[in-house]
Amino acid sequence: MRLMAVLLCILALPSAAEATVVMRLSRAEMTDLSDAVVHARVGAIEVIEEAPGRLVTLVALEVISSLKGIQTPGSVITVQLMGGARGDFIQRVAGTSKYSHGEELVLFLSRFRSRFVQVGIGLGRFVIEATPQGMMAREELGDVAFAAPAADGIIRLAPRPEPARLSLADLSAEVRAYSNRRAR
Repeated sequence: MRLMAVLLCILALPSAAEATVVMRLSRAEMTDLSDAVVHARVGAIEVIEEAPGRLVTLVALEVISSLKGIQTPGSVITVQLMGGARGDFIQRVAGTSKYSHGEELVLFLSRFRSRFVQVGIGLGRFVIEATPQGMMAREELGDVAFAAPAADGIIRLAPRPEPARLSLADLSAEVRAYSNRRAR
């Protein structure tokens, strides 16, 4: 229900040409809105026609570790995305994340029926990369426009934030701390 309220607020904003407009959420806010935050590897990706004329993309994720929630390492969960491509039939939702088989991610997820969805369109996705400094988490923002409350309280378009980049260990510790703070 929380996720639907956030999505409805986002969709009610005036849009920038062909863009999905979202409110920027902090990692603390994304953690609070998430039912699960997982470090996972992308497996199978499948596009189905869930209802006549409505495509959804299903992404299987093998859980490496659970930063929030009860997912166990080695378990497989499914993330649902709006749209996809099936033959000549293509549906695209601006801002929706793209997934590649084998990529390693940290995702902020909310339960949706028997599946999960990302906490926000174009939000809640960190790509994990091996670097000389160790495993790094690079925030990947979708092709979305951002909005924020102005001094007068009116929500207006805002500059695109700089994506975060931090170690996987720091991101994991931060999410667990936010999650534990809420649990008390």
